[in-house]
Amino acid sequence: MSNSKPHQCHRCPRAFARLEHLQRHDRSHTKEKPYICDQCPKAFTRKDLLGRHERLSHNPDASPASNQTHTPSPANPPTLNGLESLASVGANHTQSNRSALHGSDEHFPALSPAIQRPMLGAHLASTETPSTGPRTPSPGPDFGYALSGFGPGSYHGHDFTSFLDTVPLPNHPFSPAYQPLPLFPPLNFSPVPDYDRSSDRGTLTENTPSTPSSSVLPRHGAQLPSLQPEGYHISPKTRQPTGFVPVTAQCREKLLDMLSDYANVVPDPSLPSRHALSRCLTGYVTGFHDHYPILHIPTLDVDSMTLPLFLSMAALGARYCREPNTSMHLYQIAKPVTLEHVRRVFQSGKLPPINAADDIDTLETLQSLLYLTSVSLWFINNPPYHEALSLRSLMEMLIRKGGLNRLPEHDGTWRSWIRQECVKRTKLIVLCFFNIQTIVFDVPPVILTEDFTIELPCTEKEWQASRADLWQAERLKSPGEPKFQDALSALFGQTDNVERFSSLGGYVLIHAILQDIWLMTKAGRLPVSRRNRFTPSSMTSTPELVHVEQALERWCQCWERNQDSSIDPLSPNGPLSFTSAALLRLAYIRLNADCGSARQLQTWDPVQIATSLRENLSVRRGDRLTRAALHCAHALSTPVKLGISFVAHSQVALWSNQHALCSLECAVLLAKWLEAITVSDPDPRLTEQEIRLRDFVLEMVMEVQHGVSREWLLATNTRLSAAVTRLWARLFTADYIWEMVSLIGRSLNSYADLLEQ
Repeated sequence: MSNSKPHQCHRCPRAFARLEHLQRHDRSHTKEKPYICDQCPKAFTRKDLLGRHERLSHNPDASPASNQTHTPSPANPPTLNGLESLASVGANHTQSNRSALHGSDEHFPALSPAIQRPMLGAHLASTETPSTGPRTPSPGPDFGYALSGFGPGSYHGHDFTSFLDTVPLPNHPFSPAYQPLPLFPPLNFSPVPDYDRSSDRGTLTENTPSTPSSSVLPRHGAQLPSLQPEGYHISPKTRQPTGFVPVTAQCREKLLDMLSDYANVVPDPSLPSRHALSRCLTGYVTGFHDHYPILHIPTLDVDSMTLPLFLSMAALGARYCREPNTSMHLYQIAKPVTLEHVRRVFQSGKLPPINAADDIDTLETLQSLLYLTSVSLWFINNPPYHEALSLRSLMEMLIRKGGLNRLPEHDGTWRSWIRQECVKRTKLIVLCFFNIQTIVFDVPPVILTEDFTIELPCTEKEWQASRADLWQAERLKSPGEPKFQDALSALFGQTDNVERFSSLGGYVLIHAILQDIWLMTKAGRLPVSRRNRFTPSSMTSTPELVHVEQALERWCQCWERNQDSSIDPLSPNGPLSFTSAALLRLAYIRLNADCGSARQLQTWDPVQIATSLRENLSVRRGDRLTRAALHCAHALSTPVKLGISFVAHSQVALWSNQHALCSLECAVLLAKWLEAITVSDPDPRLTEQEIRLRDFVLEMVMEVQHGVSREWLLATNTRLSAAVTRLWARLFTADYIWEMVSLIGRSLNSYADLLEQ
């Protein structure tokens, strides 16, 4: 049989044996979708995809054109291949997730009230080793990202272009639990209770497809202030660009006067021009604020800020303006001024005790330390990262001084509510920042999540309301915020109802779960040799570990119920839910591998980081590890569709630094998993899920690297791992604001070099 392929694509090197195959491939370049559904606006590149869509979305009861000869019972659901499941769930992922999550009632026992949050001293279990024989799924629910059952035969990626057509892009909100890959065997825990979702999306019904975010444009414009003289007075009626924070000449002179009181620590004070200061504060609002919304921007008053808060905020904002020299100059003034202010006010012992929960000075000093930490945490020398670690004790002192759970009184007015919510948000985000330091440098947390009992933050629409009447209208729509511990207990199954939470509330809760995982990992480490120091334990699955996975699944359910959730970093509702989805992946990774201990980021040496990860981190095959690898692969699918280079140079700058940290561990865990399953004659043999996921990763690599073949990539057990690691590295090799992000890109390239050797 001839293997000639006379039909050559004029846009890429691919060739085809038949003209219709070339025409179908050409539509992947032109994005032409000539086959339009008569019952909804969806369109498809191929007629068979349209037929499948009509069968699955509009006539689900009809018998599919397949090899099945009998009507499946609830206990034996119909089997679909990976592309069919993705296409069917794309129109209505909520309904598919629910049906996949619960399946047949007869398989699931009643919800057990005895599920407890893991104790801090509990051992962290390893993945379970798959058996070599046929697998019998144990009773229990499937995860929300399990779409439906899959029949025999592996996914060979013969239609990867159509597969990518169905991968959601960031302007569509969908659950981080949604994964376009195969069903995994269920774990042994009671099912998450079903929810009535009809009230969660306004007037949307269960059969209404999710709609894209109303806008994917930045909320803040890019207009520049006019360059008026330093003494020019800005009229209150002067129209300013959206998001622009003006600094008047009088305000700058006031700051210089206040700086003169700190001549003992800043002997020769100087400040940039008011235009530069305006740029810096605007950079803070447009760059940092949405990731950590602790200031109430509609009522922000620059003239009333304390000196430490103004300087630290400007130093942070200058980084987002790409002015590192200005940032360093302001940082070198802000840090000694803030530390001296702490010494004078809080450590001198000359002042009477004050109620720090109601004290504005305490709040703004805590915020100043947070901003200084945000500047210095991500650099080796300018400024040094250890300064961020040294500020932790002062931040802990201030947050405990006012009481971890004490908030200002709320008399029902908008202004008093703003004050209370600002204090609450600051305390919780400081807690999250402590956890970020734990993630980055593997240092113990200085405050435990179990110490907080305050309510979670409100919705972003309430927080962003610019007037009291708008706030009151949003307040009436809100069911109220659950208390931190109540929401956390619900996630771990101690109550029957899983609480709703806001975007910031979900961000705080996923950090709380990550802290639990870190503590479990450290408590469960056995005194073994250094060679096996970061190897998963050989113990079987424990109830504590299962409860953590249940908490992650319940968190996904709540994330989906939040109508503000989106994977779009430019969502009008902010990037917090986007960042939280990345932290969810990190949680699944850390249930399988202690990456933090083996990573050695504190060395700031990409070769040493890569070597430590290569030599000191190992994984063990199993369903839990495959599930984590699935999250990692899915995280890479959207950049592959959009274009790795495009995302690297235009999108990553908008992401939180936490995305780079999560991506580092995603890349390494996926590479480790690929090494384990691409060896010759694997023992035990590959499961159906492993085969499908491996083939999906192969197709992603071949989509980006034209000309490489499946056989070449699988010639050794490290070649595919190296190729995937290179794809991750390309996302973090542009000119970024933060040195840590570039370090991660270089470390991934060094890791790929080791794999290729």
